[in-house]
Amino acid sequence: MKQVGILVFLVLYCTVATALIKIPVTKTLHGGAYRQMKVMEHKAFGRVGALPPVPISSYSDAQYYGDITLGTPAQTFAVVFDTGSSNLWVPSQQCPVWDLPCDLHRRYDHTKSTTYVANNQPFSIQYGSGAATGFLSQDNMGISNVTIKNQVFAEITGEPGIAFLAAEFDGIMGLAFDSISVDHVTPVWYNLLSQGLVSQPVFSFWLNRDANAPAGKGGELLLGGADPSRYTGAFTYVTVTSDTYWEFNMDSLSIGGKTFCTNCKTIADTGTSLLAGPTAAVAEIQKAIGATGVLTAECDIVIDQYGVQIIQWLESGVTPAQVCTTIGLCPSGALCGTCTTLMFYVELLLATNATDQEVLAVMEEVCTYLPSPNGESTLDCSTLPSLPNINIQLAGKTFTLTPQEYVLQLTVEGQSTCISGFISIDVPPPYGPLWILGDVFIGPYYTTFDYGNKRVGFAKAVSGN
Repeated sequence: MKQVGILVFLVLYCTVATALIKIPVTKTLHGGAYRQMKVMEHKAFGRVGALPPVPISSYSDAQYYGDITLGTPAQTFAVVFDTGSSNLWVPSQQCPVWDLPCDLHRRYDHTKSTTYVANNQPFSIQYGSGAATGFLSQDNMGISNVTIKNQVFAEITGEPGIAFLAAEFDGIMGLAFDSISVDHVTPVWYNLLSQGLVSQPVFSFWLNRDANAPAGKGGELLLGGADPSRYTGAFTYVTVTSDTYWEFNMDSLSIGGKTFCTNCKTIADTGTSLLAGPTAAVAEIQKAIGATGVLTAECDIVIDQYGVQIIQWLESGVTPAQVCTTIGLCPSGALCGTCTTLMFYVELLLATNATDQEVLAVMEEVCTYLPSPNGESTLDCSTLPSLPNINIQLAGKTFTLTPQEYVLQLTVEGQSTCISGFISIDVPPPYGPLWILGDVFIGPYYTTFDYGNKRVGFAKAVSGN
């Protein structure tokens, strides 16, 4: 059951000539497998041609990531292709040894690159679980078989939260607008355009959401156009209303005849696994589809992977606050207070000569009392045939999601769990309230991001491999 809980957590938390750059997205049913796919010619926006694909992986339909390189000789990193942010960052070789999320991933070593240029400006980007911190550097970046010269990026020396500890990817490559780029760093997409490495100022995503798809066939990202073989019919375009995120107006979102949103600020975000909206609305939606709250799996992950090490730290004199900071729950995480209290209790148990097994059992019991921080919910898989469709209206056209599309069905070792495709997020004015159409929506609907015309297009995705 613990393995199911950890997988639920990963889903919930969860991017040389002028030509098209085709990037196949490969689905890894158990994470980690890469597959080089056949290069095909495509006609898109009046251009024909494709560069060799960059292998990209999908982990449980929750994390979509692919390889890039930095430096000379090349150092390889797996990054999320994220339309909800604009910066590129990877872990740094200068991470302290006690930073576990950093230590478990590939790290950039600028001392081994002949094209590295020092910048050293401090860098910090905020996430829900805290800030990723480090410093800026400059080097050549490779994607597909093209090289971006003088790309500025962040070397991260401190990663926040357990989400990064459990991540299959190393870093993030933002594909949003430069206006939200931290420290006004020029994003990768802008450099691809200015250096003439793509044929058109457009990129598109096709995500294969078929749970039975074989490993290595999870979809594709195409830089420089759209792939007509991956969608049917014409695109429905919405105008970008803010050159920040890929933001536009959603006409409405309704379920079973009840409307939960009218003329709402919305973004299309490949870095978000689910559909996100204001807490009050999402709570009503969860009720409408019969979903109930689940316990957070963050605690289970820590105990399962690092419980014994935590005990050793405390026995060696490391303070509870230092332990919680090391595993990424403090100082700004939502569970910081809970973690610190638990570590004090573990210290008391150790003082009574409790065995490691006894301490771990108590820690696991405490995990069962932790609430889901963002309204994450599960539902009875047997109810799927009777659940209502979700209708999302964009530019006057209705896009329907069936229960099989907005509910994630996970099976591990014969145990099945159905996860609601909705999660809550509260963004204050003037940027919010905000809705996010994540991979749950982008999967059924091929999505093209048209930077040249400042619009986002949606068309029915072609299923299959």
